[in-house]
Amino acid sequence: LAAFILQQGTVDLATILRPLSTIENTTLLLEVLTVIPEEYNSMTMGSALRSKNRNALQQACPAVLDDMLRCLQTVYNTEYTKEPPSEQVVQSWVTAATCACSWLTLGGEDAAEHASGTLPDRMPLCRALLAVVQLLYTWNSAVSDTPLDACEACLSAVRAAGGTSAASRYPASALQLLSDLAALAAPLMSRDNVPNSINEELLAALITCCVSLGECHAHALVQAAEGGGAGDAGGARQLIELVLAAQAAPGHYPLHETRSNLTFGFWYTIQDEILNLMDRTHDIHPVWREVFSRLLATLVTKSSAPADVTLSKDDLELLRCYRQDIADTVMYCYGVLGEWCWTTVEAAYSAATNESGREAALHVFAALADAAPAQRAPPALLALMQHALNVAHTSTNKRMLNTALDCLDRNHNDVITPNLNIETLQMYCYGVLGEWCWTTVEAAYSAATNESGREAALHVFAALADAAPAQRAPPALLALMQHALNVAHTSTNKRMLNTALDCLGGYASWVSSVGEARELGRACVRAAGAALPRCPPAAALALRKLAADCSAPAAALASDIVQAAQTFESSAGRSDAWVRRQLVAAAGAALAAAEPDAAAPLLRPLAHSLRDDLAAQGSAGSGDSKSRAACAAECCAALLAALAPQSVLAAALFRTIAPALPPYANDPALVEPMFHILKQTVSSLIDDCMPLVSDIAQLIVAGFNTYPCASGLDVVKLVVLALGSEWSGARALLQASVAASVRALAPDPSARPDLTEGLFTLLQAVTKKKPHFVDWLEDLLPDLVELAMGCVRMWEAGGARAACGWLSALAAQRPLCLQPRAPALTAAALSCIGGATPRNQIEPLAELLLSLNRAAWRDAELSGWLRAALATPGFPTPHATDPHKHKFIQAVVKEKSSKRRLLETVQEFSLVCRGLVDTEYARQTLASKQLVA
Repeated sequence: LAAFILQQGTVDLATILRPLSTIENTTLLLEVLTVIPEEYNSMTMGSALRSKNRNALQQACPAVLDDMLRCLQTVYNTEYTKEPPSEQVVQSWVTAATCACSWLTLGGEDAAEHASGTLPDRMPLCRALLAVVQLLYTWNSAVSDTPLDACEACLSAVRAAGGTSAASRYPASALQLLSDLAALAAPLMSRDNVPNSINEELLAALITCCVSLGECHAHALVQAAEGGGAGDAGGARQLIELVLAAQAAPGHYPLHETRSNLTFGFWYTIQDEILNLMDRTHDIHPVWREVFSRLLATLVTKSSAPADVTLSKDDLELLRCYRQDIADTVMYCYGVLGEWCWTTVEAAYSAATNESGREAALHVFAALADAAPAQRAPPALLALMQHALNVAHTSTNKRMLNTALDCLDRNHNDVITPNLNIETLQMYCYGVLGEWCWTTVEAAYSAATNESGREAALHVFAALADAAPAQRAPPALLALMQHALNVAHTSTNKRMLNTALDCLGGYASWVSSVGEARELGRACVRAAGAALPRCPPAAALALRKLAADCSAPAAALASDIVQAAQTFESSAGRSDAWVRRQLVAAAGAALAAAEPDAAAPLLRPLAHSLRDDLAAQGSAGSGDSKSRAACAAECCAALLAALAPQSVLAAALFRTIAPALPPYANDPALVEPMFHILKQTVSSLIDDCMPLVSDIAQLIVAGFNTYPCASGLDVVKLVVLALGSEWSGARALLQASVAASVRALAPDPSARPDLTEGLFTLLQAVTKKKPHFVDWLEDLLPDLVELAMGCVRMWEAGGARAACGWLSALAAQRPLCLQPRAPALTAAALSCIGGATPRNQIEPLAELLLSLNRAAWRDAELSGWLRAALATPGFPTPHATDPHKHKFIQAVVKEKSSKRRLLETVQEFSLVCRGLVDTEYARQTLASKQLVA
């Protein structure tokens, strides 16, 4: 019935509902009245109909609320001082409060914005609602069933009446409402704020109401609380005390109470308002120091997890989220209290009588990590750091240990990586202690009595690598490097060896910056090489980092590094692809650092080994051999990348391995690994590639004839853009690769979305950067334009975006090439905007329309194509009416400069075509803009 009334677009609601005004139909009338605003808020309707209904409902709203007030005022009946109200009366209050809440939330805030909907006018209704709650909890020690429904409905209606932005215009009434609410809540909190409260639901509803109204009227609340102890100030402070009491609800969340989690947003809003006032007064009122000091102490207490209780998985997740909310709220406390926070938390840690309390204090300390002052160390902060370190050394309690190790991370997960958190903690120490950290860690290493302790010290040393001072060598740092070297040379313990090698690789850039550390660099390289048989992955990674950063030691030991790589390959049977790549890259970096005359003989056997590997594995037929062939190609690419500083060596390497590549170009499974080698060759030889480009081009064309792929198009793009102006073969290469790609995509572009995206990305780059190269594709352009028009309709976002991008570039650079198909392209774009493709592809379509509008066409323009396409009835969809289309055409044609404004126009028309006008989705998408007239 409510939906029917709204669909008819009534102008006089009272007249329509008059037949229901008889006594026997009162219940039905209340139900209809309750549902009408809900239907209005949720129904999809046109702008004109919504406006008509809005006016009718706003006109009826005062009368409806007055009727609900008369129903609720029966609460003042003196009979209820002697006996409780009947079930029927309580049910009538539930219905009246629910109906009032529905009308108070009409259209968001519409009902509160007209003259009859101000907060002062609604105060009698609010008092009656609060009186119902007071009466029901007075007569019921356990408020449940219908009385609980009535209390919750009344408190929801109070929130609706006093919680709008319009209500904040009346601070005096708002403070009076807050005072009345505090007076209502105080005795209930005093009676029922206990663990496992029998009235938990009522307390939650009451606290939610206090928090909601407090957040809405934070400005008035803060000003009143700072004003003194009488009148409104007393009510404001009483409300704050009630929220504090709710935050400190006795017991552990979520075992004994589930209400303290409702207050976190209140403290953020209050803190924000306090800081805004402080910007004007440059001082924080003493009342807030007291309130937030108590709040911080409360948060420490509430952060503690229940001891000796096994929580369910759901309760663990609730507790995790709750502690994260506490961590966020702690930062609000810091905004008011500043560095006093660490003093408070340290006092809480010291005063804790059990491990759970100390763990809670460390959790709050961790939340304060982002606020730690740079270059200063407050005593309380240092004391807490010492507590965390002591726990990390000694505790066996998992939660306690996790929190201590996680003192710098504001996200507390059930499963953490202890080493990662020690690393973070150590970097936090560096921010406070500076270079004294290395002295502390070296002392810990020297004092350790077992290998586990020494490994832990080296791990912390590795965590400090990024902080190592350039061009200086603190003695403790040098001593720790010596310890790591000794371990790398002698240890057989895998964990110990891994950590020591991490230290060597991590400090490689520091070693290269210290002039007097050349011998140290040489020793590090030798140690990493010596550790290869015992710990190949870590040693290979360290060797690669050292060879790349420590050029002088690497050059001096280039022969040994190349030999180490070849020896490892022989002993390991070339099975560990990752280790092999690291070693080959290390060898390449060492050869690039050496003199070319010395490096060339060393490179030769390594290059021959890789060539033989490529040849043997490329000619094999099994799947495992194909996989090893791809690994061999990756090693070649890694070596080419490392040799980039020495183009002569890189060119020599390519000439050596080139004879092994033709089989790769003829095998679809090996084409992409070959393109990986070719791309790295061109990148490394970008300025010296001309002598080799013909050989590279032959391989590229052969590969495209076998299997066109996106990685091959990347190589073509690199060659054409870098060498196209100088090399005569660029035209043939571009034509061959594009033609092969078009043939591969012709049956179904969506079957190869990566190739589609790669093709149009190549064409877009060429069209934008070298527009005259487009003439090379003159014979292919009609097919390319046709293919791109089809790809615009693809649901795969990457391919559709790239196709739109190329067509936009073509319209800007070569409009006459596109003009024969421009009308059809315009229609295709409109079809996509209208719903043929997902809405996440609207942006490239808007860019395409902008380019079509800007282009210099011959005897034609976009406006004509738009009108011709949209003249078809029902196109793009039946939802788009002629006024919609006319407005869209005008907006598009007018906009030739701002992509943002055109995008908004296209988004609006897209919503119109999809029938989403005046929906919540549309309002969110366009930030509550009026979509259509």
